[in-house]
Amino acid sequence: MKLLLSSTIQLALAGIAWLDTSCAFAPLPATTKINGAQFAATLAPEPITENSSDDDNIEGTKPTIEFPPPLTKVQRLERAAKFWSSAIPIVLSYYSKSAELLVKEAFTGVELTEDEEQSIWNEQHSKGARTLADTITSLKGFYVKTAQIIASRKDLFPEEYTEALSDFTDNVDPLSVDLIKAVVEKELLVRGERFEDIFETFDEHSLGSASIAQVHRAVLTEKYGNKEVAVKVQRPSIESKLMGDIANLKTLAKTFSE
Repeated sequence: MKLLLSSTIQLALAGIAWLDTSCAFAPLPATTKINGAQFAATLAPEPITENSSDDDNIEGTKPTIEFPPPLTKVQRLERAAKFWSSAIPIVLSYYSKSAELLVKEAFTGVELTEDEEQSIWNEQHSKGARTLADTITSLKGFYVKTAQIIASRKDLFPEEYTEALSDFTDNVDPLSVDLIKAVVEKELLVRGERFEDIFETFDEHSLGSASIAQVHRAVLTEKYGNKEVAVKVQRPSIESKLMGDIANLKTLAKTFSE
């Protein structure tokens, strides 16, 4: 399981090559299969938090959307502490259970049957899987990506883990469409353009929401070719959270590979 977890973490880390891009358009055929990006806008290094006031929200103007702020240094440390306080006990519990079985066999001289041993490890997997799922539910971020990979590899991981993490393969904590539109306006619109100048229609319900980005179906205006597209939008201020998560996962992967 050591090598499997290490490989899974490395595979998850390879999935963020597009992190420097906040928005992207892709043609969307009738089959809804998303093709390669047509063009993209680069994410601003420091997202700006905008607060609305009563004076700003006058009739005829749109309310300002507040962008989530990046994590502070203290918040990143608290996040790392929560991860390690869950990850270390899970790993140690396997070493502890293995040692317990060896000592018991040495003192009693009785070997467990294959079914008995399998039952013990199934229970151990269930405990570890529940703890891991609860931790990822709380932390979200890039840990969700690792959970999705584990859940999809029933040929590699114990059933208890793939089942416990299967919920993470569905829509994850979807963002409001107002925030999605605000990101698009901030990143893609040129000066003087309105959202309606680019999109004829923009579905309020996402095609999918994941740990790093969310995808919406839209139709461009005649000015931009009337094409049906998929708009992939990176979660605002996600980079500071992901970098800390990746550092923790790299350390964990290195520990397992040694």
